[in-house]
Amino acid sequence: MIDPSLARARTAQPAADAPLAAWLLTHAQVAGGPHAGAIAGCVSAAGAAAYVYPEIAGYYLSWLAWRATRATQGDDLAARAAGVQQWLRKWLALAAPPTRVHLDGSAGDWRNEAVFCFDLAMVLRGIGAAAQARLIEPDPAVVAGVSRALERLIASDGSFGACLARTPSVALPDRWSTRRGAFLAKAAAGVMRAVLALPSVPAQVARAAERTFAASVALLESRPHRQTHPLLYAFEGVLNLPRHPRFHGALPIVAAQFDTLLAQAGADGHLPEIAGAPKGPLRIDVLAQALRIGSLLTAHRPQQPPDRVALTRMRQALRRQVRTGNGVPFARGGGESNVWATMFADQALALAPPLRDASWRTDPMIV
Repeated sequence: MIDPSLARARTAQPAADAPLAAWLLTHAQVAGGPHAGAIAGCVSAAGAAAYVYPEIAGYYLSWLAWRATRATQGDDLAARAAGVQQWLRKWLALAAPPTRVHLDGSAGDWRNEAVFCFDLAMVLRGIGAAAQARLIEPDPAVVAGVSRALERLIASDGSFGACLARTPSVALPDRWSTRRGAFLAKAAAGVMRAVLALPSVPAQVARAAERTFAASVALLESRPHRQTHPLLYAFEGVLNLPRHPRFHGALPIVAAQFDTLLAQAGADGHLPEIAGAPKGPLRIDVLAQALRIGSLLTAHRPQQPPDRVALTRMRQALRRQVRTGNGVPFARGGGESNVWATMFADQALALAPPLRDASWRTDPMIV
């Protein structure tokens, strides 16, 4: 059965110069069935979603809130946001809410053996952003459910752990996403942003976010990620809180490390997936992330901006991935449209210096 509000929202069309936004409004969200309102990770050429998951639902809410500042279809965006929140309520009501819900019958996903701080933080941030944009009235059950899950991730030092195995006997793979690192700056910043719009978030969750942010900024300086994707998450966390007391101390660190990263970009504008490793997929999500960081650093440090030539090449490379009637792929040459990469790309292409408003000074709303 098709949800009527979501079906009506399919008619929402942003400006003609925002084709990625148009695709996201018409293809990223499941319109009917038991997962109506959920957001897909990837969408095939035939328009089918293989899986949906809560982290990207949070991203989509944040993206809708950001889009609401640039478009006039408030009612259509609100219908989509309401659909996402309704799905999140159903997801939380499951006995063991999975990290990924596979719609094609796939099984054995190791991510479903754990609960991740980053995913939950993006959900909470998305609800807060959509509420602040007046797209939704926050569902108390959803806010409470996500908050309780985050509380379980608070470690003995008062900071968030990266993840928690559902059962003690499970051995999770050793990846950047399963251990603490600077990337958690984005998760912590997301929770801190959400707290401003969601007063029912428990104080211990807010305190854990502050401690996690401080620890993540310290790790960014002492042990930055070699993998580009989580390193950019760390940068995003810092830049998402321009009024935080630690911002001015962290900004030069971000700028210096970003300059080092830009120096590894190829002549085609693409960045390596891992520092010092030229082989690997030419990821479009990474390209869009880096372009957003470059635009914001240019605004914050106009006298010492990142390499303009490198950023121009990156913008050109990203524009080449915009395909008529589709989202962008996960990596160059890919067939499926990747939803999170498309959200990142839509925002990256809109944030062309000079930035048209001063939100970068207060709340840049990095998706």
